[in-house]
Amino acid sequence: MVIIVADTAGFCSGVKRAIQQVQEDLQKREVFCLGEIIHNHSVVEHLRDLGMITADSMSDIPDQSRFVVRTHGLPKDVIKQAGERNFHILDLTCPKVKKIHHLVVDLTDKGYFIYIAGNPDHPEVQAIFSLTRGNAMVVKDPESVRKVPNSRTAVVVQTTFNPEKFLLIVDEIILQNKETRIFNTLCEETIKRQQEAKRLSGIVDLMVIVGGKNSSNTKTLYNITQKRVRSVHIESAPELEEHWFVDVRKVGIISGASTPVEEVRRVNEVISGYRAKAI
Repeated sequence: MVIIVADTAGFCSGVKRAIQQVQEDLQKREVFCLGEIIHNHSVVEHLRDLGMITADSMSDIPDQSRFVVRTHGLPKDVIKQAGERNFHILDLTCPKVKKIHHLVVDLTDKGYFIYIAGNPDHPEVQAIFSLTRGNAMVVKDPESVRKVPNSRTAVVVQTTFNPEKFLLIVDEIILQNKETRIFNTLCEETIKRQQEAKRLSGIVDLMVIVGGKNSSNTKTLYNITQKRVRSVHIESAPELEEHWFVDVRKVGIISGASTPVEEVRRVNEVISGYRAKAI
C-alpha cells in the first residue's frame, strides 16, 4: 500500500502564528478566550493544559484579564465590551480575515450593501457581519440570494468557503443587481489545499481527511474528496479502523488548516503499521 501525504498538511500560516503567540503568552500569565481559539479539539485541550481558559460567555471572564481574540475574529460588540472592561487584548485574528474586516468597514462607509457568502453560523462570518451596521446579508447558497433596494452592492466571502459554491452565489447576485463589486476574499492557502484534495482523490483508492469535525475548511475538503473517491474524516489517529484499508493500494492523507502536522504524522504511522502487517 502506497501512502501519499499532502504537501499542505499541517497548520496554515494564520493558525501557526496564533498558536505560537498564545503559547508564548501562556508562559507568563493566565489567558482567556471566548470560544475555541481554533476548530481543533486536541489543540484546544493542549492549550487548556498550558493554562488557557475557554469561556462560554463574557460574563465568565474577570475584568482586566488577558484576553485572546480567536483566529476567526469576534463581533464588534464583543471587542467593545472587552475594551470597556479593561481586558489586556491579544488579537490573533487571522491576517486574511482582518483584511476582510477593513474592506467591509470601508465599503459600508461608502454606502454599499454587502453580500457575505458563507455559513451564517460560522464565527468568522458573524464577526464580518457585525462590521456592516446591519447593511448586509449572509448567503450560504444561490437560493439564499435576495435582491435589495440599494443600487450599489458588493460581495465578500468567508475565507474557507467552497469556491465552486461561491461562484454560483456570485452568478445569482449579478443577475439580481445592476452594480456589484466582487471581492474574492477566499484564502489562497485554503484554495491550495482544496486543489490538492482534488488531485489526490483522483489517484488514490481512499482519502483520509484529518481535522476537527467542527472545522469548516476540513469539512469542505471531505465534501470535495468524497465525491471522487471513498473518503473518511477523522480528528485523530485513534479513530482509524484497519478494515478501511483492506484491498487499498493507494491512500491519500490531507489535513484541515487547524490540524497540527504531528497529528498527520501519527495518522501516517498507524496506516504504515497496517501496511507492514499486510506484508
